[in-house]
Amino acid sequence: MIKYKILIIVCCIFFSCEDFLDEVPRSQKTTLGTSLVDAQQSVNGIYAFLRAPYNKSGYAKMVFSILEVSTGAMKPAMGTQDTDMEDAYKLIYSSSNSSASSFWSTYYSGIEAANIAIASIPAITDTELTPAISKALLGEAHFLRAYYYFELVQLFGDIPLNIVPSTSLEDGTLPKSSVQEVYETVILPDLLFAESAGLPNTSTSGRVTNGAVKSLLAKVYLTMAGNPLNQTGKYALARDKASEVITADWYNLFESDGSLTWFDKLNNPAFDNTGENIFMVQYEGGSIASSISTYFTPLGGEEITNQSLHFGGMEPEVDFIDTYDAADLRGQNQGFFFNEFDGVTFNNSVYKYFYQEFRNSNGLSSKNVPLIRYADILLIYAEAQNEASSADVLAYDAVNSIRRRAGLAEVSGLSKEEFREEVWKQRFWEFLQKQV
Repeated sequence: MIKYKILIIVCCIFFSCEDFLDEVPRSQKTTLGTSLVDAQQSVNGIYAFLRAPYNKSGYAKMVFSILEVSTGAMKPAMGTQDTDMEDAYKLIYSSSNSSASSFWSTYYSGIEAANIAIASIPAITDTELTPAISKALLGEAHFLRAYYYFELVQLFGDIPLNIVPSTSLEDGTLPKSSVQEVYETVILPDLLFAESAGLPNTSTSGRVTNGAVKSLLAKVYLTMAGNPLNQTGKYALARDKASEVITADWYNLFESDGSLTWFDKLNNPAFDNTGENIFMVQYEGGSIASSISTYFTPLGGEEITNQSLHFGGMEPEVDFIDTYDAADLRGQNQGFFFNEFDGVTFNNSVYKYFYQEFRNSNGLSSKNVPLIRYADILLIYAEAQNEASSADVLAYDAVNSIRRRAGLAEVSGLSKEEFREEVWKQRFWEFLQKQV
């Protein structure tokens, strides 16, 4: 039986050392300069904090694993030696869990960087920083701040809320704010500002786009409609925002063609920032290498790579694999998972992170990590429409496009409850926990 669990992490970290508090981080500006370049660099720096959960943080350790293994779908691979992941797998959480504290400290650092940019950019008088450029940069900063707060409030519940540079706080401390206050004070206003900031609808650059803003808004509205806020009126807003993304025809699901399957497109850097990849964590193999390929190259598969450093990362639970229909391509070898490649067999591993060219490269990978995929937006529309009213033609088409790509027959004529469960199942089979 698959374990459907809600992950609740409580992480309270207190520092009392005044010297530590007085230390100025060398990699982050506390104030900006006076030029267009200063403004651009301040916003560029906010993106950097997206990477930490998906970087290898020690031997065989990756922070986001604690979310995946809590779902009942994944388990620690043999030999990973990651005690944080082992504890999370057993649903044990404490203040000593360094992966949990990494989410906390990293995302709050991103928020601080965004606060500095948002407070400082409007004061820059460089004529090259035109109003349009200024607003677009601020739109990126607001989106990223909203993203970090959205992640934090889902993980930790009530959290401290700060929307100004911390240097302006009187005593350096903040009380907790309620989940609702976090959404209504910063997440929604930030995203609505970003939506009006004149950002490009799409881009292959990896920067924030209008499409990413609308997609995150749809996710936020859907989340607010459910527990713990239960603001059911948000279902209609989630539906409408997801519909804007779908009907704009900016994105498309990857499909198999020629020698490439759609799974190969998901795990190939050549398709990053295109197709169904709406927003991703960015890497560049030469200077900022991704460790996703190292982490997920399977254990027991030494014959398929000349790289000495690989860990297997997380493995799918057998019970979870067995929930896929026999015809579902996602559950078959070299779908989302695999246990055989080039005639070599090994423990079940995660194929959608297996970048094949990494096997014979210098060990560096440019593979980006998806944070928002178009498949998620289709399922958001389907769920929100069903809850706001009832499943319509577009809702069925959204679900069936996911099913068709997976090799499954279309569904029709479902009751409201049956359609709801179908969406939930497709989301679980398509994304697991972290929507990647």
